[in-house]
Amino acid sequence: MKRPSRRRHSWVLVSFGLLLIHTHPAPAHDSFLVASRNSAAEPCTVRVSLRTAEGFPASEYQTKPARVDEWIVISGRTRKPVSGYTIQGLELAADLALEEPGLHVIATSLHPRFIEFGADHFNRYLRDEHAGQVIALRKGRGQTDQPGRMCYTKLVKTFVEVGAQPTEDYKQPAGHTLEIIPLSNPCRWRVGDQVVVRVLYEGRPAAGMRVSSGHEGLAPHAFVEDVFTDSEGQARFRLTRPGLWFLRTHLIRSVGPAKARRAHALPADWESFWASITFRVGG
Repeated sequence: MKRPSRRRHSWVLVSFGLLLIHTHPAPAHDSFLVASRNSAAEPCTVRVSLRTAEGFPASEYQTKPARVDEWIVISGRTRKPVSGYTIQGLELAADLALEEPGLHVIATSLHPRFIEFGADHFNRYLRDEHAGQVIALRKGRGQTDQPGRMCYTKLVKTFVEVGAQPTEDYKQPAGHTLEIIPLSNPCRWRVGDQVVVRVLYEGRPAAGMRVSSGHEGLAPHAFVEDVFTDSEGQARFRLTRPGLWFLRTHLIRSVGPAKARRAHALPADWESFWASITFRVGG
């Protein structure tokens, strides 16, 4: 397992930087955007569903349409909004007609949601997650006995390739605060491949980020690998079996000045971002 880079970046918060979290309370439920297929020989209609759960890929919780901030399809130089998504069982789903050949990046961002932990719950949560930096920061602020107030945002993507014309559109960012960018075509990944992705935070490569890989059939909160990004924001993974996979990463940061809190109109002291991609691995 790779170790976090010690390289300093100008955007790191104070001396505490970014803190990565694997959580179990409510915001810990990962969200994923899953396509009914990730490749097609010719134009087709693909069902894409937003799923939220502790395990992968079945959804355990509904996401209401009003939670969606943006849902888009990126292809070439076009960015088309997705409309008509509806709740279907425990999923929020849309049928997308992909008529143009090429690689389509499908990306969804949700509006931030506020959660408040009691002081004991939040401190236990931080200890369980080995969040020493946040524990120290709360202590320095005199907040150890105060509730933990957090806004969290989910940012999810998947990819569908139509036809066989080579393209590098999979590298196109969606513009999310935190996102994972494949550095090779994820619609063509196969068992045994070692694949490389880059994590972007506010559009720039993010070092020292923990990225976790997993596939369908794993126990909740279980991962195949945990890899830390290098100084270029890159992480490498080995794909060991066919089927549906995901990569996910997460950071939490201090909200900072009052104007940042006003952006959410909520009294949050912490802000976190969850990002994931899904893809299918060929045999």
